[in-house]
Amino acid sequence: MKAVVWSLMMLVWLAGLIFGLWWVWPHFARLTLTGEAVMAALWLVMGLGAWLLALNLGLKRYWRR
Repeated sequence: MKAVVWSLMMLVWLAGLIFGLWWVWPHFARLTLTGEAVMAALWLVMGLGAWLLALNLGLKRYWRR
């Protein structure tokens, strides 16, 4: 049950990151360096890094071989 809840949380988190990328895509498409684009990029990079860390730890914990 914990593995299922973890999987669902990871999917929701990934969906949030994808939605965030979709939301700020106009800032990136303009190719101008603004404060909003920099903060959005930092937010997405930190979120992706945290997601990858949680994915790694969860795989080690819930899908041991």
